[in-house]
Amino acid sequence: MAQSTDSGSHFVQSSVTAHPNHVGVICTNGTGCARGTRNLLDLFQDAIDPRNGLAAIIYTDDTLTTQADGSPLPQVSVAFQTG
Repeated sequence: MAQSTDSGSHFVQSSVTAHPNHVGVICTNGTGCARGTRNLLDLFQDAIDPRNGLAAIIYTDDTLTTQADGSPLPQVSVAFQTG
């Protein structure tokens, strides 16, 4: 994440997570993709708390859990800035 607190004159870059949120082959065939291949669903949404200026980021992560057959089970994750 990159954030500016001075109207864009300077930015500070921070890691949101220590691991990648997607790995593996990318399939662009929609519902024709083989089971277990990564689709192109990338969801990133951020918001700034107006009370303290800290950020919250919502994103999808398919590296946390797997289905019974071993294919990824995407999860929605949220990260909160702490300071």
